[in-house]
Amino acid sequence: MTSSRLQTPTNTPGAHRGQHRAPHAPPKQPPARYEPHLDGLFTYCLSVLCDHDAATEALGGVLALAERQGARCPADAEERKTWLYALARWTCLRRLTEQKQGRRAHRRPDTARPH
Repeated sequence: MTSSRLQTPTNTPGAHRGQHRAPHAPPKQPPARYEPHLDGLFTYCLSVLCDHDAATEALGGVLALAERQGARCPADAEERKTWLYALARWTCLRRLTEQKQGRRAHRRPDTARPH
């Protein structure tokens, strides 16, 4: 018996359902107004955090924060650069503080420094 259907079925009998998952969405591109500063911001984050993955994550945090605070973003390019670096500094210092607190929490009580 022949079928008049031109397309082949997408659900093959016996195939695992996991094979039909939608592909991951491509990563979002940062807004063009931040583009000229991305290399410098990443280099700054890397110099503060001394870890490539942490710097990449911090830069993502900076861009997310900049988008959330979009109304505060200066229109002037030089002021925008200064503003972005201030956000990067805050983000990196916050991460360093979190790391330091995490190390303190994992110390054994007999090796902790007195306050």
